[in-house]
This record gives sequence, structure tokens and C-alpha cells, in this order.
Amino acid sequence: MISALNRLVDLVEEHLTEEFDVDASARTLGTTEYHLRRMFSSLAGMPLSEYVRRRRMTVAAADLIRAEDDLLSIAVRHGYGSTEAWVGRPKGPAKQRN
Repeated sequence: MISALNRLVDLVEEHLTEEFDVDASARTLGTTEYHLRRMFSSLAGMPLSEYVRRRRMTVAAADLIRAEDDLLSIAVRHGYGSTEAWVGRPKGPAKQRN
């Protein structure tokens, strides 16, 4: 089971800059999407989709720190359609204006 998790992480890393196809990855590993997601969550302690999102953010942040490209280019390269999609909306309760 650990080897399947390691292979899945490798597949995620190989496809960080494109849409990650969980079903195709499950077929590659000889299981179903349902079981793949359950196995990952059980072993990694977080859903697969959260792991993919965090890895993309981490790699994109590293690119941003290196400042080799502009913000929009980095966002698009890492699967975000715009800088707004990358940055997202602020977390926490919305503030009301008086």
C-alpha cells in the first residue's frame, strides 16, 4: 500500500502543471478512483485534492520567490486561470461596511 502511495505522489508531481486525472491515475495503479482516494486520505491524513492544491501552491510560491516570471504567467503555469483564482478570496468572516 505504501508503494502505491509513493507512486501516486510521483504521478501528482509529474502532472502538477496540468489537470490531474484521478481516474486515470487509479487505473494506472490498478485500482478504482474511490479506493485510491480512500487509501490516500487514510495514509496521508488529507484528501488527495487538498494535497494536489497544496503542492501546486508550494511550487508556484517557489517560482514567485525566484521572480523569473510575472505573477500571471506563474499562476497560469500552475493551473490557475488568473491571478485572482490563484490568490483566492480572503479567508474568514466577511466584514460589513457601515
